[in-house]
Amino acid sequence: GTYPNKWFVGSAAQNGGAKSLYISNNDGVSNSYTTNTTTTTHAYRDVVIPATGGNQLQFNFDWKSVGEGSFDYIRVWLVPSTFTPTAGTQLTAANSGGIQIGGNFSLQSSWITYNGIVNVANILGTNRRIVFEWRNDSSGGTQPPGAIDNLNLKIITCSAPTNLVLT
Repeated sequence: GTYPNKWFVGSAAQNGGAKSLYISNNDGVSNSYTTNTTTTTHAYRDVVIPATGGNQLQFNFDWKSVGEGSFDYIRVWLVPSTFTPTAGTQLTAANSGGIQIGGNFSLQSSWITYNGIVNVANILGTNRRIVFEWRNDSSGGTQPPGAIDNLNLKIITCSAPTNLVLT
């Protein structure tokens, strides 16, 4: 598209491997962004949620993104595979039919791991799309922008106990 800040797979930002997914304003040469323009861009990949095996999905990835607090950040979504994001439009549960994973990821200059559990009981046996969304406004910001590495999805076959009572 015509937005200056886009997702790239390359070697400008990685956490232990050769490549990662990151925002760049220079065709993937560096993990940097143009702070004086508004951008919303997406990168996605389709996955299959198995029909059997468990009702929870363990969702882990490494991320970093300084940005600008509540204005420049990464968001992660699990949406139906029939939904295709549109550059310039932020995702919501209403417009995507999906769920947001975690919160808004920002203000982190070094790599950190997100570990989350998603209930997938109502979408077992379906194809889903994992969408990484970068959003920045035009009021400034701090380098670097978003970067994602070491994505790992795993169906939990033995859920952790809940509502334990000690007597």
